Amino acid sequence: MSRMYALRVLYLAVAIMLLTAHLSAIGASPIRQLTSSNATNVRPAWSPDGKSIAFQSNRDGPYHIYLMNSDGSNLRQLTNGDNDDRHPNWSPDGKTVAVDTGDQVKREIALIDVGSKNRTQVTKLGMTAQFPSFSPDGKTIAFYLYNLGTMDLWTVGRDGSNAAALTKQLATEANNQCTFACHSAGWSPDGTRVAFSDGDNARVLLMASLTSGTAIPLSPVGEKSHFPVFLADGRIVYVTETVTAIQSYTDLWVVDPNDASAVRTELAQNVQAQGPFEFNSDGTELLFFSPRTGNFEIYSVTLDAAGKAALAEKAAISTGFGVTRTPATPQTSVLPFQVTPELVVLGVLALLAIALELTVWIYRRRRTA
Repeated sequence: MSRMYALRVLYLAVAIMLLTAHLSAIGASPIRQLTSSNATNVRPAWSPDGKSIAFQSNRDGPYHIYLMNSDGSNLRQLTNGDNDDRHPNWSPDGKTVAVDTGDQVKREIALIDVGSKNRTQVTKLGMTAQFPSFSPDGKTIAFYLYNLGTMDLWTVGRDGSNAAALTKQLATEANNQCTFACHSAGWSPDGTRVAFSDGDNARVLLMASLTSGTAIPLSPVGEKSHFPVFLADGRIVYVTETVTAIQSYTDLWVVDPNDASAVRTELAQNVQAQGPFEFNSDGTELLFFSPRTGNFEIYSVTLDAAGKAALAEKAAISTGFGVTRTPATPQTSVLPFQVTPELVVLGVLALLAIALELTVWIYRRRRTA
């Protein structure tokens, strides 16, 4: 039976080598995958203390809001039921998450208490309210409202009072503009200004006063710039997308809105992922969602030299043996994890090992019979 024992050892060694090499290849990447499922996991948002991430997922039917630690651990569900909840945004004290909830026609802004999971509806406009964003003092919420072919940026008190439009015909279907919001408006740290995209998603605008607002452009003409986010020091990070017949990539820029003569600086270039992106307070950590492994998952990366280089590489999945495969189109599965070629190989090895052991057992039974 020495040959059988040797074969067992060989099977075990190959299995360990496959698993170790694959996990080592994944772990070596500066880009950290935080979720893994066959559901769509998108729209991550950092908590104010940077310890938790809220995101939306349809893993149990309609979109619901989930929370996890910043490293992807301690996954827990915040909302459930028949509500379709999207686009989470944390209150400054980290105790509440604002969402938009409803259906494809009518959506309202609601608040979810993180501790009790209790829900409070803020708006009752009977239209499509989306992408809530808390002001720095937590008393006001900015959001986009679509109605009868027009989308505008609005604000409302946390208690539902004083709902009012900040813009007039920001985007209209009559002008062939995008009337579906793509990202929350960004509040300045002092709460006096908001940054957002124009109706063509081509230029980043800054409204310098919420009471007598006139939006001024911050990004150059001739680009496709949007998704502005304020950093803690008052600078703005925004995205410029380049899409041609042969290539597509994203550039991240930083600009100081307080200095009219300031030239924008590069934060990351040739990023092989589309926005929107979420940044920590000082802009050194980035959250994004992407189908780079064949399914929409959430990722984080440190924006150091290694992280920026990894973002500039086209997504490919390493097998750990110098071979990569391109992401496949997500397929529906009853399994709670993604089935990769590496897992298939390990599964085949396991089945062969079981067949071998069964053969040995039958052989021994016959010998002793």
